[in-house]
Amino acid sequence: MSMTAYRLFCVIAEERNMSRAAQQLHITPSAATHAMNALERSLGFPLLNRDRNGVSLTSYGELLLPKFQAVLEEEERLRGEAAKINGLEQGRIRLGVLDSVCTNWLPGILTSFQQKYPHIEVQVYQDGYQSIESMLLEGVLDMGFVSLPASERFSTITLVHDRLLCIAPQGFTPKDPPYVTPDDLRGHPLLLSHRGYDRSLEQYLTQNQLEPCHQHNITLESSVIALVEGGMGVSIVPELVLQTRVGHYQTFPLEDNIYRTIALATLRGRHISLASEKMIQEITLNFFKVCLE
Repeated sequence: MSMTAYRLFCVIAEERNMSRAAQQLHITPSAATHAMNALERSLGFPLLNRDRNGVSLTSYGELLLPKFQAVLEEEERLRGEAAKINGLEQGRIRLGVLDSVCTNWLPGILTSFQQKYPHIEVQVYQDGYQSIESMLLEGVLDMGFVSLPASERFSTITLVHDRLLCIAPQGFTPKDPPYVTPDDLRGHPLLLSHRGYDRSLEQYLTQNQLEPCHQHNITLESSVIALVEGGMGVSIVPELVLQTRVGHYQTFPLEDNIYRTIALATLRGRHISLASEKMIQEITLNFFKVCLE
């Protein structure tokens, strides 16, 4: 007995016609007849009544039809599971990450993921949110961390709301402590990474007519912090960047309490591989745990 014969019997039971069943399975009517005869011989009893009007099920056929259907459904389920296993035995994920994510969460995410799926290659692209969005649109990345609101062309999963803080060298004193106002910032060089500011920060700078210092070509937030520690100016950085860093600087909340929203984005309409689905699950689970801590 074979799965092919089981499938043939189920199609015959549905069509009530041997020729139509054979056509549906892309075999000849004679091959279908031969397969059914062999199945009935192996069982020791007939499954079909055959006459000039077509075929019908015998009482044995009626009894076994749901059994055969269940076997075929189980086979389909097993094939699906096998495909998933094979899909996780190899593959590549291209992930775009922000500096703060790279510093705080990426090591834990990658370590956990690699332990579960050691054969999947993860390529990390570290950049600002604007570059990550561009690479997603161009198909360079499978997924990436972005700042909301993002383009409607992305499907996004909100992960965390991150407060923006002012950092300043020792000796800096705001006029109305502990909050820092735009007037406090105007009296000092404003050091920011040129990779692309967060949308919330861009809006804050524009509304308050604040101009970043372009004397230094800075790409990393860690470099910005080092310059602030050296007394070269002040900066506005995400609180997450400071969580794992202890340095010789002061932190102050901004008067307007600005937050950025970090999300994981994929391009709408683009196929998401099984490996990417598992990475999305790993990232969301990791951020969920962080929020509970």
